[in-house]
Amino acid sequence: MKNSSEYFLVRIIIVIAAIFIAYFGARLIGGLYYDKLIKENNPLQDFQNQYKSQINLETDPYALAKMGMTFLRTENNDLAYECFKKATKLDPLWRDGWVWRGYTELKLNEPKMALESLKKAEELDPIYPLTYQLLVIAYQQTNDPTSAQGAQEKLGYLSKSYQK
Repeated sequence: MKNSSEYFLVRIIIVIAAIFIAYFGARLIGGLYYDKLIKENNPLQDFQNQYKSQINLETDPYALAKMGMTFLRTENNDLAYECFKKATKLDPLWRDGWVWRGYTELKLNEPKMALESLKKAEELDPIYPLTYQLLVIAYQQTNDPTSAQGAQEKLGYLSKSYQK
């Protein structure tokens, strides 16, 4: 009787060990296969690379801005930034290109870069309210309350002027 219970116990231990080995082996192989698939077939990366090459080929700043707006709506802020960066390079005197570039830089949590872009927009058109609205945000994010207050005051003045 003792032999048969020992035999039964050994068989249970072997079955349990086999189940554990199979489980962890399957997880290991599955993880390796998943990593390989992600590295080789990353559709998001393919999508981004395709659009980056399209951005590089585009020579119309207004078409780039339109593309950038589409990317902003779909929360592809990196691609939107590439569009606006190239648009401002192609037409450095276009206020809206600089404003949208600054807005995108704010969305990318780059307030210092946004300040540079928005100040350029301000130089080009010192009475455009949206520039000051974004400047207030950029100054606040860079911990410059004095400049933020100045931009807020100018925004208030311009907003009243536009309402008349």
